Amino acid sequence: MFTLTKETGSPRQWHVIATIALGVVLAVVLSACGQESPGRATPLGERAENDVPLNPPTLRFHVSADGQVDASPDLEAEAGEVVAVVLENEGDADYELRLLDPEGDDVFVVEAPAGGRGDGRTMPRDVGPHVVEVYPVGEPGAAEEFALEVSET
Repeated sequence: MFTLTKETGSPRQWHVIATIALGVVLAVVLSACGQESPGRATPLGERAENDVPLNPPTLRFHVSADGQVDASPDLEAEAGEVVAVVLENEGDADYELRLLDPEGDDVFVVEAPAGGRGDGRTMPRDVGPHVVEVYPVGEPGAAEEFALEVSET
């Protein structure tokens, strides 16, 4: 064991200290990688390439300038498998997308700003019919609903 004093330490002591400090800094930085907040998915652009499969199935939803909501034709997913969700919004209001499990609990939530896009990845765990709701932020009563079938893998 070594101690630091006012005297200049050996180069080996400083090398050990520098290595330990570098290890602590790297541990802190790496521990934050890939973490998601509990009800929200990290946007695709902020995820590391190796976090999830390179080309997961994608569920696309589109809000037109006049507020009409459309969905991709293949609204299917497999339980326990990653699926990308994209909400493109050409409207003047912010829109929210919610994926609800068979019991009506939130699985995934994403917002798309007016004239913007919201996206993320999620992994439904329950087999059965899910519901996707798309509506202007703060107006859940105006939701367009889409059925999503989640099957066994």
